[in-house]
Amino acid sequence: MIFSPMTVADLDEVLGIERRSFPEPWSRGLFLHELKVPFSTTVLARADEEPHRLIGYVCWWMVGDEIQILNVAVDPEQRQKGVGHTLVALVMHEAAERPVRTVTLEVRRDNAAAIALYRSFGFAEAGLRRHYYGRGDHALIMTWTRPGFAADVAADG
Repeated sequence: MIFSPMTVADLDEVLGIERRSFPEPWSRGLFLHELKVPFSTTVLARADEEPHRLIGYVCWWMVGDEIQILNVAVDPEQRQKGVGHTLVALVMHEAAERPVRTVTLEVRRDNAAAIALYRSFGFAEAGLRRHYYGRGDHALIMTWTRPGFAADVAADG
């Protein structure tokens, strides 16, 4: 895979995957907003071979010592090939390289594949956001905490 930051020129491709991936996709305006937010990062994954078509992306915020994963999407034709795992690993690498204590995300409660992916990185369920994706469509809040962080908090008490 080839990784690059998202630019305005990538929006049509990104929106194509977004629309094929989610019942309530992000709008062009939301992606444009993320390009302007200084603490927001969106990284694209492209196929190694020509024409290097877009196969997925991840968007996250880094604020202080926390990362919030906002959006992970993989082209439906490229799922179950490790693309999502690689995108989440990219965020977790960023967390390891910086003084990040927690990484948090929301995921549809019925998205078993995504929940399993996040659990494989050590994320745990931390709560429920009712109606997050619409009426009756709840999100699990999942959080990864840097090992030793809970002990640090208790010592700082």
